[in-house]
Amino acid sequence: MKSLGYEVSLWESELEPLPEELLDSEVVVCNGLFLYNDISKFSKLKLVQLTSAGLDRVPINEIRNREIKLLNARDVYSIPMSEWVILKILEIYKNTRFFERAQSRCEWVKNRELLELNGKTVGIIGTGSVGIEVAKRVKAFGCKVLGLNTSGSNNKYFDDCMSVNNITRFLGQIDIVVLTLPLTDKTLNMINQETLNSMKDDSVLINVSRGGIVSENDLLRCLNNGKIRGAALDVFDEEPLSKNSVLWKHPRVVVTPHNSFVSDNVSGRMFKLIYGNLERFINKRPLKHI
Repeated sequence: MKSLGYEVSLWESELEPLPEELLDSEVVVCNGLFLYNDISKFSKLKLVQLTSAGLDRVPINEIRNREIKLLNARDVYSIPMSEWVILKILEIYKNTRFFERAQSRCEWVKNRELLELNGKTVGIIGTGSVGIEVAKRVKAFGCKVLGLNTSGSNNKYFDDCMSVNNITRFLGQIDIVVLTLPLTDKTLNMINQETLNSMKDDSVLINVSRGGIVSENDLLRCLNNGKIRGAALDVFDEEPLSKNSVLWKHPRVVVTPHNSFVSDNVSGRMFKLIYGNLERFINKRPLKHI
């Protein structure tokens, strides 16, 4: 960054107030900085490069009103997240917990109730970068892939796409529902008792987007009454997930601590994105992922 002509300041924790001299920054690279620091104090701010794909942790309206350029980290995490989705679908379909328990007891016991992914219909709600990478991979398993997005616009990796206005009809066709959409006012609690009831019996829910998209209480009711075979959740309404949450030990739930984005290649992609955008910005060239 310095080699590009920037004066660079590092600040370790976004949770702490920035010192006065850093409020003059013209460019900020961050994740949740503006949850803890008032963006209005950054009087010279011209560019915000997020290290996240989601935009739910930044004050969008003020950024738009001040014409600050906002860039996200689209594509950086999509591959590991899509691999996590495949892993969790197979864990539920092949009931790996059953065999882990049997192994811990040194028991040679078969399970005759495993499912096959081939021929199933996977519904991906959110057809952006993560959704596309999921679609590519489930296609390789012989699945039909349907997408749900705002307009119903199609994508070559999906067999068909529908508008979010048709979510009930969409869910009624799906064996495996994968959530890869952003959290907004319109998507908050999108997966609730009504939409869960419209899902096929014995279906599976996978969430790698944001916890607020799913009503956890409504999901638990459907898990407890057997409506849904299982859920794999990497994100939650409150994080860290409380130790008292029943989700931790629920037999139909797989929990991971917002970790699906992690891989050995993420930091390389992140550096390439950030460095490339800072180079474009200082040279007044078009930016990536505005």
